[in-house]
Amino acid sequence: MKCAIFGAAPITGGLDYIRSAMPEGDRVVIAADGGLRYTAALGLTPDIIIGDMDSVRQEDIPAGAILYPSRKDDTDMMLAVKKGLALGADEFFLFGGLGGRLDHTYANFQTLAYLSEHNVRGWLLDENHRVCMLENGELALSPEYRYLSIFAYGGICTGVTITGAEYPLDDAVLEPSFPLGVSNCHAPGDQMRVSVKEGSLLIIQTKLS
Repeated sequence: MKCAIFGAAPITGGLDYIRSAMPEGDRVVIAADGGLRYTAALGLTPDIIIGDMDSVRQEDIPAGAILYPSRKDDTDMMLAVKKGLALGADEFFLFGGLGGRLDHTYANFQTLAYLSEHNVRGWLLDENHRVCMLENGELALSPEYRYLSIFAYGGICTGVTITGAEYPLDDAVLEPSFPLGVSNCHAPGDQMRVSVKEGSLLIIQTKLS
């Protein structure tokens, strides 16, 4: 089962990219706090509404919402992720998690790491970016995005290899203190792939120049 989660960060550039990125078939849709306004704009009825709802007017909070106090350890996005994991979701699509406050964006990078630790894939998406975490594995990258940047996350990454790129890497070491993997791009006609033998890579693809 797939899980689509809507957070409260500003969504610019329209909603068409969400329609194209939404998982089909067996899925659960969760609105986390202010993400409720995006599900409404898309004509989606969320299966679950969760959070402290401090971004929603009291009169707009639907009956059945799972409410939490504003003083809590989990972000609203993390609450939604934990709910999706409890339901058995094995792939997560996180919308409304980029482009707002920088601290919340970084918290959502940590949320991707949390999903990776639970052996499921998470995608953090907006109209120009696709972000994921890769731990001890390999990933084929979408040619839809112009640039690729990879960063060692949480420690040193060894055995980092990039193929099908203008700047390939072969069995390299990436460290959290040096941005060696920033601003790569596809080699014409090739499928770009990233792999890491040991460690966690934060992978950011963008359409922006």
